[in-house]
Amino acid sequence: MPETQTYQNITEGIMNLKFYTLIVLLTCSLQLQAMVDWQAQWISFPNLNPDSYAVLHFRNSFELSEIPARLPLLISADIRYKLYINGKYLGQGPANNDQRHYVYDEHDIATSLRKGKNTIAVTVFSLAEMTPLRYETSGAKLIVQASNDALSKVLNTGSGNWRVKLNEAYSPTRRGREFEVISYFAMGGGEKIKADQYPWGWKEQGFDDAGWPVAMAIAKGANYGHKYEYGAADLSLQARSIPFMDESFEQRPVMRNTPGPLTKGFVTAWQKNKPLTIPANTEATLLLDQTYLTKGHPYYTFSGGRNAVVKVGYAETLFVDVEEHQQGHRDVVDGKEFIGLSDIYLLDGGKDREFSTLIPRVWRYIQVKVKTADEPLSWNSYQATKFIYPFRENASFASNLPVHKSIWNVGWRTARLCADETYMDCPYYEQLQYVGDTRIQALISLYVSGDDRLMKNAINQFANSITDEGITQSRFPSSSLQYIPPYSLFWVNMVHDYHMHRKDDAFTAQYLHQITSVLLWFETRLREDKLLGPMPWWSYVDVVDGWTKASPPGSWEGGSLMLTLQYVYALQDAIALLEHHQKDALAKYFSDLKNSIQQAVVAKGYNADSRLFADTPDQASYSQHTNIMAILTDTAPINQQAAIFEKITTDPSVARTNIYFSFYLHRAAQKTGNGAYFLNNLDIWKKMLKQGLTTFSETMQQTRSDCHAWSASPNYEFLNLVCGIQPASAHFESIRIEPNPGSLRKLSGKMPHPKGSIGVDFSFDKNSVAGEIVIPENTQATFYWKGKEVPLVQGKNSIKISNSLP
Repeated sequence: MPETQTYQNITEGIMNLKFYTLIVLLTCSLQLQAMVDWQAQWISFPNLNPDSYAVLHFRNSFELSEIPARLPLLISADIRYKLYINGKYLGQGPANNDQRHYVYDEHDIATSLRKGKNTIAVTVFSLAEMTPLRYETSGAKLIVQASNDALSKVLNTGSGNWRVKLNEAYSPTRRGREFEVISYFAMGGGEKIKADQYPWGWKEQGFDDAGWPVAMAIAKGANYGHKYEYGAADLSLQARSIPFMDESFEQRPVMRNTPGPLTKGFVTAWQKNKPLTIPANTEATLLLDQTYLTKGHPYYTFSGGRNAVVKVGYAETLFVDVEEHQQGHRDVVDGKEFIGLSDIYLLDGGKDREFSTLIPRVWRYIQVKVKTADEPLSWNSYQATKFIYPFRENASFASNLPVHKSIWNVGWRTARLCADETYMDCPYYEQLQYVGDTRIQALISLYVSGDDRLMKNAINQFANSITDEGITQSRFPSSSLQYIPPYSLFWVNMVHDYHMHRKDDAFTAQYLHQITSVLLWFETRLREDKLLGPMPWWSYVDVVDGWTKASPPGSWEGGSLMLTLQYVYALQDAIALLEHHQKDALAKYFSDLKNSIQQAVVAKGYNADSRLFADTPDQASYSQHTNIMAILTDTAPINQQAAIFEKITTDPSVARTNIYFSFYLHRAAQKTGNGAYFLNNLDIWKKMLKQGLTTFSETMQQTRSDCHAWSASPNYEFLNLVCGIQPASAHFESIRIEPNPGSLRKLSGKMPHPKGSIGVDFSFDKNSVAGEIVIPENTQATFYWKGKEVPLVQGKNSIKISNSLP
């Protein structure tokens, strides 16, 4: 396409949209939170290099003659804090976000105070080059402000009442070569702690901190979105929008083996939660099995054992062959190799030395390697706390097949482990919030929990990730910029998902200008023939045999019908949002654009002989992916969609979806009346259960990650597709129930709804159905069954339809 023609198209598009985009910006601007009058200052260790690996301990001791009824503390830190009052742990944070939209938390500390002397103690850390990629950092620092005028002069950071210690006991551990071969790892390194340099007891009220320097003030706190005389602050603060994490206790793991000089009595003592003694001059390796994957903070308490070395490693699984990513059955330990992130503790012989981790660890297996010197070591205690988002399981699903309950339980554990202060792709390797993963995760959250706060947080964070490139970053928050343009399109779909499930027009309206930005970015990359040209960055779609870097044919050279149709898929949802918000001119503009693109796709991509849409205009290859999008966008005529679905699921020459994109395959199944396809194709998940996985893995092949959130999609499918519970209109104001039982005789399900809960309980006999449906108040609902429609009323509805179809 000639360069001048490209610029002409861009100019015409922008001129047509200039006025309307301005209206969107004026009417849908982000509402600022209430402004905090920040008097506190950020503080740190005097003259600390902001690029250094640093673990800091802050203390502030003060007197109280009376205990206030409430004493909220506003607190934030770079990158993390752990808060203690008089030695008692209160919580950690801040909720993760980028530094332009940094978060402060609020803790009411009144119930932890006492008359007389009190001490606030805070650990703050920043891990330099070993900082997990999900965090942005500009150096270790703390800010605390008391919401109490009488105490603010004493408690606010920058008041001169805070002392600080640089804990030189900490240093990072490096990952070995054998760990690097596993694959991409974005979680930094482990921690080494030298007990003889640790300031034991520093959290307690009576600790002597007289030798600690007064913390150095750096800069005054500043609110996000408010103008300051000399420009924006490095860290612009806004209030936390999500709850604090679930930090409940985990159950005690099982000890699987004790090679070396230790006896069975050692295992028995472990099972009874009694102290364990490792003799002097002994090397031993202990393997603990949680029996399921988990995520959180472990705590180890030791006494004695001067100069002993304890190395603790954490792994999702054990390996039969590390190089080939062969794990075998996850319950089997014999003949396997342990590879995992490790922490090292160098003991000083002291009593009740408690060690834990700064960053949460992820494990099914924990390997504890102990090497004692001339003193025996007493391992006094072990416990662990979770660190996951506090989702509640407010939904249920059951059928006459017990395996469905197993899939449900493992799927829900997968979803929970892939969410804390953000959604994340996987807990062990990356903990990064990717748009493609998050869209599926958010729908699972809405259906199983009903809690939409993390979804709103994610939508907002992706909007904040947009740079001058004009599209969202692929993952955010992240200290490393990455673009996956197809993920920007799924972000548009995600905003629409929220719109369909929640009545919150003010929330969705504020993103219309960013949605417009994304759509325009793709429009400028349309060729003259209305197909997308060569795409910059990484056009990740799915892990498919024969595709280069998970990108569909035509991504690099131009003419990808898959990517073009995904653009149409986003346009479709964007148009619905614009029409709802009465941006009619914009909606018409994009509707006309969508129609012209669809005509081009049919002309260039549809093959009358194969009756499928090809991946590129040369029609050299075909995939489920391209045809799924043709179905979901109605680019394929409605009367041909069922036949297309049948062919892409039976023709072996058509490239298949992997676990991730099967979510969209199931949307196409649902749309074409083939809802039973999902229940008939659960072999992937059944195989993972048979392999002993307690969470669902990343891909069908030899997998890197044993826990990947997109693989939890069956929890959504059981409710949305099998039970057939769907929003029939925006805001979930009306409900459509159209079950797809396949060969099931019975199924039941319950899920949260903004106005209550929806419940179904069905029995099936050939083409007949009988049962009960419960509908929440102030909603409209309709039941659909094999061409018949039954209006439903609020409360309980009895259903009985006999159908004489063969």
